[in-house]
Amino acid sequence: MPEGQQQLSTVGQPLEVIIRYGTLEKKITGQPEQVAQEVLSFLNETIPEFELASHLSLSIDVKELAEACKDVLAVTPEGVVVTVPVDMLADRELLLLHLAKARIAQMLGRSEKDFVQSADLIAATKKTAGTVAGRLSELCGEGLAERQGKGEYRATTLGMRVFREEVLPKLKRKT
Repeated sequence: MPEGQQQLSTVGQPLEVIIRYGTLEKKITGQPEQVAQEVLSFLNETIPEFELASHLSLSIDVKELAEACKDVLAVTPEGVVVTVPVDMLADRELLLLHLAKARIAQMLGRSEKDFVQSADLIAATKKTAGTVAGRLSELCGEGLAERQGKGEYRATTLGMRVFREEVLPKLKRKT
């Protein structure tokens, strides 16, 4: 042994392992054999469940969404605008478009809010208050929109997915 170094005795000392995987964290302390078994057990049980859960999670990729919207929406100094005709959209699709625009504007840093006032939806869609209220109620019932406050609505993550998969293709057919 080199001069000046001491031999450390680890016999009988507990082993401590911290495992971090995604958002999961587990600390295991004990004798080396016990810790090894628990680590393997944790990995065998947790990783397949975590992988399955990650396949089930729904999120919005801003870059992908912006790419998908490039021929339909544009960012101007005044905000996000629709650049194609929207006359072929059903009332609920039209509302979802305007809710999605607000969410996109907020995600791109063009607006502090990701919701729209029902009065603004009435003005933007040129639909009656009753029609807008009815379609907003349907969208909320389906989990595509949610009420934020009195008369304020926003597209949910699921609503953004439906917007991207169902509404955008209809708008792109017009380009």
